[in-house]
Amino acid sequence: MNEHLATSVYLVEPTMLPLVIFQSVTTSLKHGLSPTSSPAFARLGLLLCGPFGKPHDGREMATAAELILERPGMRSSTSNTIFVTQSFCYHWTSPLQDTIEPLLKGYQIGLEIGDTVKACYCLVGRMYYLFFTGRTLDSIQQELEASIHVLTQLKQDENELKITILLSSVKKLRGLDAEAGDKMLVSILASAAETRNNLSAYVSVMKLEVLVFFQQWKEAIDLIQKAGNVRFFLSSTFVVVRYTFLEALAYLKAAQSSSGRKKRQMKKCAHKAMQLICGWVKNGNVNVVHYLRILGAELAVLNGKNEKAKKSFNAAIAASSRNGFLQDRALAHELASAYFKAQGDDYWTDYHIECSRACYQEWGCSEKVVQLM
Repeated sequence: MNEHLATSVYLVEPTMLPLVIFQSVTTSLKHGLSPTSSPAFARLGLLLCGPFGKPHDGREMATAAELILERPGMRSSTSNTIFVTQSFCYHWTSPLQDTIEPLLKGYQIGLEIGDTVKACYCLVGRMYYLFFTGRTLDSIQQELEASIHVLTQLKQDENELKITILLSSVKKLRGLDAEAGDKMLVSILASAAETRNNLSAYVSVMKLEVLVFFQQWKEAIDLIQKAGNVRFFLSSTFVVVRYTFLEALAYLKAAQSSSGRKKRQMKKCAHKAMQLICGWVKNGNVNVVHYLRILGAELAVLNGKNEKAKKSFNAAIAASSRNGFLQDRALAHELASAYFKAQGDDYWTDYHIECSRACYQEWGCSEKVVQLM
């Protein structure tokens, strides 16, 4: 009972989730382990990693959940446990790339044991994390189109919509069917608003992703202010981490082009999001170090600290490259180019724009390559 309730509560009313999780864990401690115990401890890890801000304690609960799986008779919970630990727990303290293979395994095992729903959750989580790790867009598009075919056959309508949201964004970045993709996202957003599920949050994140890459800062701020509390509906996922970075960057760019009260307001909003990211870095999140460097560079630009801006852009590019986030290396080079152009430094402007174009080309973001020509 609690198993199905936890999933429904997370999607519709996340504030109730801790109560459901605590009840499930307490039941296991009181009456002994069962196949529902592993997902219960994994979800406790979810709470600790995200809302409670204790990722290392959360990782211990995720590890405990995996140990429970090794006991006889627990195989039926395998796909569910993998989905929770890999989607909500491990990315807080380990490279995001490390979740890709386990999520594929969770999908495969879910199909084998007949847990179709959790198998498809693993599939969707894997596809989003593939995108955020900077995998080439053409390869992602191929996998997304294959995934939609599978989800259609399995009648997983909501998961199919989540994949469609991502596919529409990938195509727009590649310069393919942009108008059709926009109409699809508007349709999904209208449907999500009626049913109060977390689809609207996915739409907001991916629309913001595209707006940031195309440097449409005004539209990005409008979207953020209309989107509501995205972190509320996607708690503990890396999708929320990504959104927080994009939100902070959009606010910083808005502050740079504003003055007076609005500039102070935009800077304050950016600072609030940056504080979250600072906390994640302090807790050992290796996936957001380059986020903090990019934001630090733009904050230095805003404050007129030129030397710090230069050092921070270089650090951002190095961190993005070192951790394999190709799309963010392209973005960091592009932002650095804009800074040096404003400084009247033609050499570094041209250098960074050429590096940015090369990275976007490698990523497969054809529309950006054209824009930077």
